[in-house]
Amino acid sequence: MTRRGVRALLGLAAASAVAACGSSATTASSSTSGATGGSKITIGIVGFASADQTSQLAITGYRKVADQKGWPVTYVDPGGSADKAVAAMQNLVQKKVSIIVTAVFPASSLAGGAAAAKAAGIPVISLSGGTGAGVQVNYDAGIQQGKDVAKQLVADMGGKGKLLVLGYKSGLPCIEREDGLTAALKSTSIQVTRDEVPIPGQVEASIGFTQAWLAKNPQSGDGLSVWGCFDDPALGALSALATAGRKDVKVYGINGQPAAIKAVDAGTMTATIWLNAEAAGEDMANNTEKYIKGGVDAKPTDVPIPSILVAKDTVKDFLAKYPESVTQ
Repeated sequence: MTRRGVRALLGLAAASAVAACGSSATTASSSTSGATGGSKITIGIVGFASADQTSQLAITGYRKVADQKGWPVTYVDPGGSADKAVAAMQNLVQKKVSIIVTAVFPASSLAGGAAAAKAAGIPVISLSGGTGAGVQVNYDAGIQQGKDVAKQLVADMGGKGKLLVLGYKSGLPCIEREDGLTAALKSTSIQVTRDEVPIPGQVEASIGFTQAWLAKNPQSGDGLSVWGCFDDPALGALSALATAGRKDVKVYGINGQPAAIKAVDAGTMTATIWLNAEAAGEDMANNTEKYIKGGVDAKPTDVPIPSILVAKDTVKDFLAKYPESVTQ
């Protein structure tokens, strides 16, 4: 399926619904374009963190369409801080933007900003942060992806062995994905060690966590695997494995970043889930006028982002269909 096909799927999903991630500093930028001219729509975007490649790709897709439509955009990078994100939303309310776009932060952690937006009649839509009070629309990239990669992992491990889980409890996609993994592990005898990765610094921390885990789990006949709730921790684990000269550990990620897809193709990563994040952002932008019209009292809507499991037996066919996945 081409990117155009994915965008079509996203559009169908949105229509039928009716409507895992780096500077820690807060920054803002604005852009305007006269592409269509005369539009009174203004956009406020509160990202997650510049270190999160997938949400940044989605925002890139959104801003590309916004620029084509001539919509002024104010973008804020809260650097992974929910408090800074709330403050940014409140500032955008004061600017009287037409709509606010957020990313990754759970709706519950943005309650103060969402409440201010709702009181001002400004809809809020989220990239994988979930719906909630004041957040009317969510583009979901967590639930199904977590289930799909967990199923693959359990099958590959044969329901036994040892697993290092690299999670992140401050982002809804990671929370949902880990819930899917936990559910899949209940019927197994797999022993779990869990570490919480920080953002920013997720790759470096994951290298350290993996090194410590490897020291406790020398090469043996036991099945060993590492699971990252998004690709960055998994890539950190790969770095640690390469340094240790270990080839006995399977590694799983989610998001399908170019480096992860390349690692699956090279045979160093076992599997990842690819999301066409940029197309999701474009779809969100193309439906913005509908979401504005729906208002702050619209029925909560979840729009699934189509995804594909990429593993060693499917990566060649995947790359033939989506060559852009390793160049984004």
